[in-house]
Amino acid sequence: MRRYETIFILRPDSGDPQIKEAIKRYEGIIAAGAGEMIETEEWGSRELAYKIKGERRGFYVRLDYVSPGPVMNEVERNLRISDAVLRYLSVLVDDNADVAKAREELEARNRRIAEAKAAQEARAAALMASREERVEAEEAPDAPEEIMEAAVDEIAGPEGDREPD
Repeated sequence: MRRYETIFILRPDSGDPQIKEAIKRYEGIIAAGAGEMIETEEWGSRELAYKIKGERRGFYVRLDYVSPGPVMNEVERNLRISDAVLRYLSVLVDDNADVAKAREELEARNRRIAEAKAAQEARAAALMASREERVEAEEAPDAPEEIMEAAVDEIAGPEGDREPD
């Protein structure tokens, strides 16, 4: 079977329930045609580069699926006749795709993203801790100088025991 990726833009005035319903409808078309969904991503509302059907914003959705060719044609036909869809684009990703392999790749990518995010959060926390330490050090009195003066006084004894410079 072939692996496809279809991205479509919905009208921004569609409410959340209508958006979810539209996504489920297209996923249902794929499932009914002996296809399998790999991933559905909702990219959210974004500003368009230019007006499309009078709209400046649109809600982006990406479907990643494996199916026979006629199923993709049916998905595109339904996207074309829907009033809620501003634009769509389907791309053939792989001519002979394995669903299990595609899901493994997706899980590996998600793991890498999660690890990178955790590392970034750890770096941010370390940076914040070092900034807090720096602020605390600036606010504290000059402790090393005071300690040094006390040590010199202790070694020299009373004022009279000091040698003149």
